[in-house]
Amino acid sequence: MIYDTLNNLPNYLGLTDGLDAVIEYVMARDINTLPAGKTKIDGGKAVVTVSTVTPQAGDKVPFVRHDSHLTLETDLEGSELFEVSLGEFSPTKPADEAADITVGNAGTSIAGMLCEGRFVLYLAGEPYKSGLKAQGCGKLKKAVFSIELDPDEDDGSDE
Repeated sequence: MIYDTLNNLPNYLGLTDGLDAVIEYVMARDINTLPAGKTKIDGGKAVVTVSTVTPQAGDKVPFVRHDSHLTLETDLEGSELFEVSLGEFSPTKPADEAADITVGNAGTSIAGMLCEGRFVLYLAGEPYKSGLKAQGCGKLKKAVFSIELDPDEDDGSDE
């Protein structure tokens, strides 16, 4: 997980091509004016979904894990809490490979607060839960970027 301010987002250029496309997309516009729904970025290598959600109590939200993409989230209006698992992840349902999502439970986790001007980047294979209710906060408008992992350049064709 990477947790930082949107002002520092350019510091993460070069990690993956897909993330670079998202960073350039975010830095080139006022993301607060993005339309609700899904918007493709870089020919569909990344998708941003803008929605208004009602945060839930942490015990009502399962951990999720995506093995084939990165997820970058930022709140456009309002605040929420999030958790990232540090320990064992136990799936509670079979993985949905088409949607690249596994739902489950996790033990030890760390928590943080997401709000306007901050972002969290969940790495592939990292169990997390977001959209958790923060005291005194109601509905929030958020942008969730789903970023395909770069093709493995080391595909076994070593010299």
